[in-house]
Parts: sequence; structure tokens; C-alpha cells
Amino acid sequence: MPKSRIAIIGLGLIGGSIGLALKKSKIEVEIVGHDKDLGVAGRATKRGAVDKTEWNLINACDGAGLIVLALPLDAIQDTLSALKSHLPPGTIITDTATSKVPVLEWANDLPRGVEFIGGDPVLSARREITGRGIDAADAALLDGATYCLVPAVTASPQAIDTLTNFVNLLGAKSYFIEAAEHDGLMAGVQHFPAFLATAYAATIIQSQGWRERGKLAGAAFRVATELAPADKYTARAQFFSHRVDLTRWIDLNIAKLYELREVLAREDAAALESLVQTIADERAKWLSGKLDDDALPRPDTETIQNQTARLFLGGLADRRKKTK
Repeated sequence: MPKSRIAIIGLGLIGGSIGLALKKSKIEVEIVGHDKDLGVAGRATKRGAVDKTEWNLINACDGAGLIVLALPLDAIQDTLSALKSHLPPGTIITDTATSKVPVLEWANDLPRGVEFIGGDPVLSARREITGRGIDAADAALLDGATYCLVPAVTASPQAIDTLTNFVNLLGAKSYFIEAAEHDGLMAGVQHFPAFLATAYAATIIQSQGWRERGKLAGAAFRVATELAPADKYTARAQFFSHRVDLTRWIDLNIAKLYELREVLAREDAAALESLVQTIADERAKWLSGKLDDDALPRPDTETIQNQTARLFLGGLADRRKKTK
């Protein structure tokens, strides 16, 4: 009996880490990768994140029961469009983009019987990321991650169960959420920081005296501007797709800046100290995981993965039988 197949489209940090995590779980499945950068595809194979790669997108997805689109938002629509006439009923597609409303809208054009479940792996706040791309991919990257799942309205319970088991295999925890709610929350904690970093970098770099100021800009400036997107197309997709929520956060931030400016003008030490202490305490609580009141002790990871592997493979096999 042939192995079940998973296709990972996009072999960067997330796609590569998913492949490595699946390999680490020792699940009996063939992993086929695709990346438009042939150098990246080659390094993914060399690192063992995939069993093989295909330069052709359609060939990479041929026979796959699960297709993972580990792509930036601006690449997903074209990829779904290219794939839709080649997907048999029973195929499950998921993505890893940080925006879900537009992705779910694009998925509405998929043929009947093809099931889409949006995904967004939110890495643990305690996880240190030391690089980017396939070279920084790590089998343990998704350990403890909150993996948002946003099923399309047409997704079957069986497909949802299969993807939930897939998330467990990666060492992450499934978190079901509605698309608009997801995007509203993520706007504040991911896209707004990137927007602020962009605004801050523009303020410093475009102000008079940057040449001299830049000579003194060190690690602190690098860290403060690191979240600003370096690719103009990525920035356009990220910011414009969240423009309503971002506008609300911008207004709140402007109000907070005016409030802090008044604290500085008054030299109100008590107000400043109270604010700093409050946010320091709350941040420490967040980093320790104490904000998650529903957190429960998890069984041994290896036990979870062994049980989940059987369920996941069973789910893919059942779907393949039903579509023959």
C-alpha cells in the first residue's frame, strides 16, 4: 500500500520546520516540497525537511491528501487559483498566513469536495528565533505554539479532525477561532508592531541628520526596527488587508503617546513608574504563560504523537478510499 502524501508549498522557516517536525514524529508519510527558489528547495532536501522536491507546483501536489501552503499572504491567492482545477475531492488544504479573512474568501473558489481549513501557527513567546528561512528551520519550532485553525464553512468534521491531529504531531496546540476575530486580534499583536516599527524607522531615517545619527545607531535601533517588513509587496499585503483594525490601533496609540507626553511635561514620576510597573508585571505574566487560564498539564509529547500519528494517517487513508 503506497504511503500517504503531504505536500508543503513554501520551504522557508515555517514550511521547513513543519517538514522537520513531521520527520521527527516518524510518521509513515511521504513529504513532497515545492519552492520557487530552487536553492531553497535543494537545502530543504539536504536538511531532511522533505523526501523530495518538485519544481512544478502541480506535480508537487499530485496525490497529496494534505497540502500545506506555507506562503506569504500575497502568494496564496495565485497558488490556490493555479491548483484548483487539479485537486480531486477529499483533498485538504491549509495555509500558515497571519491573515485569515482574505484567505478564506479565496478558498471559496475551490471545487466542491476540496476542503480548506485556514491555519496560523503562533510561536511560543519563549521561543527564540535565531534566523530566517530554511537554514533556521527547526523540528522543535512549533513546540508549544498556539496553532489557530479557521475551518471554511464547508469543511467536514473528518477533515477538521485530521488537521487537528496534524497540529498535534507538530507539538502545537489547536485553537479554533473565527476568521474576523483572528484578524482583529492579530492586528494588535503582530501587524501593529510591524507598522509601528515601520513608522519609527521612517521617523528616524527620514529626519534631517540621519547620516550623523546613523553612525550612533546600534543594536537597540536594529532591534527596534527589525519587525518592519523589508519587502514592499509583503508590507502592502500585510498593512492594507488589516487597514481597519490598524487604523483603530493607530488612534489608540496616538492617544497613549499624547498621554505620555503630558506625563513627561509634568515630570510626573508617580504616573510613569506606575505605568512601567503595570506593563512589566503583565508582560512577565504573559511570558510565563499565566494568561492562559485554560492551560492544563499535557500528556507526554511522544505518547501524544504516537497516538496522533495513527489517527492522522487513518484520516488521510479513509479520505483517499472515499474518493476512489
